[in-house]
Amino acid sequence: MMRFALPLLAALVVPVLSHAEGSNATAPGPQTSITVRIATEGAFPPYNSLDSAGRPQGFEIDLGNAACAHLGWRCSWVLRDWNALLPGLVAGEFEIIMAGMAITPSRRAQAGFSREYFPSISKPQGIFVGTHTFQNPKESLIAVQDGTIHEDHLRSQGYRVATYATAGAALDAVMDGTCDLTFGSPDFLEQRVFRTSRTLTIIGTQEIDAGGAAAAIAKPRADLQQGFNAALDALETDGTIERLRKKWFTMSTDT
Repeated sequence: MMRFALPLLAALVVPVLSHAEGSNATAPGPQTSITVRIATEGAFPPYNSLDSAGRPQGFEIDLGNAACAHLGWRCSWVLRDWNALLPGLVAGEFEIIMAGMAITPSRRAQAGFSREYFPSISKPQGIFVGTHTFQNPKESLIAVQDGTIHEDHLRSQGYRVATYATAGAALDAVMDGTCDLTFGSPDFLEQRVFRTSRTLTIIGTQEIDAGGAAAAIAKPRADLQQGFNAALDALETDGTIERLRKKWFTMSTDT
């Protein structure tokens, strides 16, 4: 996702309950006593965000906790700015990233990936959002989160862009008139459009050349990649992943 280099957020480590403690956990697999740190951004709902106490929450948090519980891993969550995620993984600061990260060739060069836990129906899409239906993206300054597949797409198509540290900051730039449009994930933007009572509107949609969301895993940790994939398979089979998708991605009328 992200943009300009920002200071790292202070690391927030949140222990994950063991399989015996998790109320919704699937029966665990072999006990391997692996200790794993999972990094997330905490600024990309409904994939990941922070609750009122500053603790990570969202689809990926629930899914990561369920996977760790299934495997019997000891896991904790670490918060990092988006642009610090892949460098931190490569540097060994944590072992896994769950941050709405789509699979791309450049990212595969830096990390292994799990199977997609939120696969795209075809190709991932981005939507243009603005304040007026007559706005033309080709004639607009478009706010986008730095370092994302959405920024890459806009630049490859010759759009005029301004980059921001988070998807929320890019949307704020439209709301305050700094930029004309924003371009980003429908999962993030659609509910915000819905909740603004017609202040915002969807201008259009474009396909993006990338894979679906998956967990990035430190190389050469094939043990983590295989274990995580096995957990995802089990959680798909028992209905946990579908339950979490419905919990976090169902359109809400709450403001």
